[in-house]
Amino acid sequence: MGKNQKSVDGVIEKLALITDGIQTLFPNGKSFIVFELNYEDFKKVQSNFRHIDSGFNQFKIDLSGIEVVFILENTFKIEEPVKISIFGKLKSFISGKLTVKN
Repeated sequence: MGKNQKSVDGVIEKLALITDGIQTLFPNGKSFIVFELNYEDFKKVQSNFRHIDSGFNQFKIDLSGIEVVFILENTFKIEEPVKISIFGKLKSFISGKLTVKN
């Protein structure tokens, strides 16, 4: 850990052990950890960092070169990839018919 920082509840120290273990396991890799936490746990971790606005639903910290991301549960939405059918457009192009669908 860069700065020797301590937390009241031991969260920072435990995260430091985790990141040190990851660095030992994959010394040449780039790593990041993501935690999606319930409100109580999220606020508990967030309270260890004074410079983080309490209104944020997510934040990240760097511990020993590993980014650790904290997200308040049910606030992060993973969007489904847009599916594009190129076969129909290709078939229309080859047949000389251009079809436009909305």
